[in-house]
Amino acid sequence: MKKLMAFSVAAAALCAFAADKVAIKFEIPPPHSSGTPKEVKSDNLEPDPGPGKYRAPIMVPAGFDKKLTTEDTVVTTSEEAVTGDNEYVVDADKTPDATCMLQLPGGVQWVQLDLGAEKTVSAVCVWHDQGDDRVYKDVIVQLSNDAKFATGVTTIFNNDHDNTSKLGKGTDKEYRERNDGRPIDGKMTKARYVRCYSAGSTSEPVNNYVEIEVFGK
Repeated sequence: MKKLMAFSVAAAALCAFAADKVAIKFEIPPPHSSGTPKEVKSDNLEPDPGPGKYRAPIMVPAGFDKKLTTEDTVVTTSEEAVTGDNEYVVDADKTPDATCMLQLPGGVQWVQLDLGAEKTVSAVCVWHDQGDDRVYKDVIVQLSNDAKFATGVTTIFNNDHDNTSKLGKGTDKEYRERNDGRPIDGKMTKARYVRCYSAGSTSEPVNNYVEIEVFGK
C-alpha cells in the first residue's frame, strides 16, 4: 500500500511538471521571396511541412521561455563581414535583405553570441536568408562557457552528416530556409556562449545570418 501511495505521489508530481510546461513563442516574420525557387538536391533533407505549416513548438518549464538576446548582446564572428554589421543578428529585425543581414565569406564560418553570464538555454532559433528555396550546409549550433569553444562544448544541432566541417558527424537533417527560421531545442544546457556554424548554401558560397534568438533563464 505504501509503495502504491508513493507511486501515485510521484506520478502526480510528474503530471504537474508536464502540465507546467509552456511553448516558446518565436516571433515569425512574413514569408519573403526574392528570386525563382531553385531545385535543391540533398540526401539528407527533411520533408518540407508546406506553406503556413510550422514545426511542433518547443515546450519548456514555465519561466524558461524568456528571450535572452537583446540589441546589446555582444556578437563576434569567425571572419570580418563581407557586408552588414554583427549587431544585425540581434536587432529583432528579421527582414531578409541587405539592410538587416550579416554576410560572412564562404567556407566554414561562425557567429557567436555572448549572453553575458551563464544561463540555462532552453532554445535557439536561427534565421539565415529565406530569399529563395535554399538550404544552408553544415549548420551546427554549440553551447559553452568557454569563449574559445575549446572545452565544455555541447552540440545541440548538427546536420553535417559527412563531417566536412570537421566538427563531428551530425545526425540532424538539412532544411529549407523559411520565415519561421530553425528552432532548436537547447536541452536546458548551462552556457554563456552560443556559436552557430554554416558553410554556405545551395544558392551561394557566402554565409548569411538575419537573426539569432536565444531563450532560457
